[in-house]
Amino acid sequence: MDIIKLPLEDFEIPDANISSELGLKNEYTGAIDFGVIGCGQCGGRIAKSFYDIGYKKTIAINTATADLNPLDLPEEQKLKIGNEGSGKDMEKGKEAAETSSQKIFDKMKTVFGTVDKIIISVGFGGGSGAGSLCTLISIAQSYLEFIGSPNPRLDVMVVGAMPTIGELNSPIVKENNDIIKKVMFLHTINKQLGPLFLIDNSKIEKLYRGIPSTKFWSTINSTITGLFQTFNYLATQESDLTTFDREDYKALLDTPGLAMLGVTLADLEKIKLSDALQNNIKKTLLAEGNYQSASCAACIVAADKETLDTVNMEDINYGFDTVANMIGQANVYRGLYKVESKGVRAYTMICGMQSK
Repeated sequence: MDIIKLPLEDFEIPDANISSELGLKNEYTGAIDFGVIGCGQCGGRIAKSFYDIGYKKTIAINTATADLNPLDLPEEQKLKIGNEGSGKDMEKGKEAAETSSQKIFDKMKTVFGTVDKIIISVGFGGGSGAGSLCTLISIAQSYLEFIGSPNPRLDVMVVGAMPTIGELNSPIVKENNDIIKKVMFLHTINKQLGPLFLIDNSKIEKLYRGIPSTKFWSTINSTITGLFQTFNYLATQESDLTTFDREDYKALLDTPGLAMLGVTLADLEKIKLSDALQNNIKKTLLAEGNYQSASCAACIVAADKETLDTVNMEDINYGFDTVANMIGQANVYRGLYKVESKGVRAYTMICGMQSK
């Protein structure tokens, strides 16, 4: 037989793993490889907090050079779009992102390479971040589809910072916040987006009055990004007690809807673990949704050996069950870890909530 030689025989199938053109690799231990986009002044600051804890695949985008320049990120990981500033005008932010969509896509290819999921952080009261958000979500989903994500819609998540009490006194800031919240809620209802984490800065002002003004934003942003990384890290760690694994973590992050994170340092000589977990949820830095509507949650307890030797497993399970009862009996992924740090820390993540 004389078989025809086909042109494609001379070509090899390329490696599905697309490397960052800058050679960037994330420098954290975690179950999920994230790319981070921060747009606008607020979003850029949150992105910088992620960068500082090892999320090196980070991009900062802004219409204002004055906000972009001070960010301590490599210049090749910054992108100026549109005219100079948006003046809290969401339409200007939207137009800037739309006209720069190919530049944004190319920047993702340059910085991210292959990632599992993309986090987009913005402030809900501004023009550049809030105005560009829908466009950025669409571009990020297109990029994930380009690199072969099996579920590009749900592999994009949003961290949105809502304005402080003082900022909400501005009619245009309040209007921007109301508009983008409504749009994002529709995205989650229609399952066009993964988890939506809302940072409620008005609530934070009331709960944590002792934070100096010069440290307010850095403290909040570092806490939020640190919580993200804690769950990402724990999902790689084995436990001889109860393990919260990568598939548990992935199931949470694949769940559309409002989401929240919380942490509590509990003194079990003064408070029951079940009460500490309830306080954890009430004192979260992220905005509350309707807990009873949650689809799933994680509850992880980390304690030193001495404490674990004295706490009954019955008390720990009762604490886990308390979270399950609060969220309407949704599936709760559990973790129990022995750590070096003294004391008991309880971490919660609740996903798939509806807005109140």
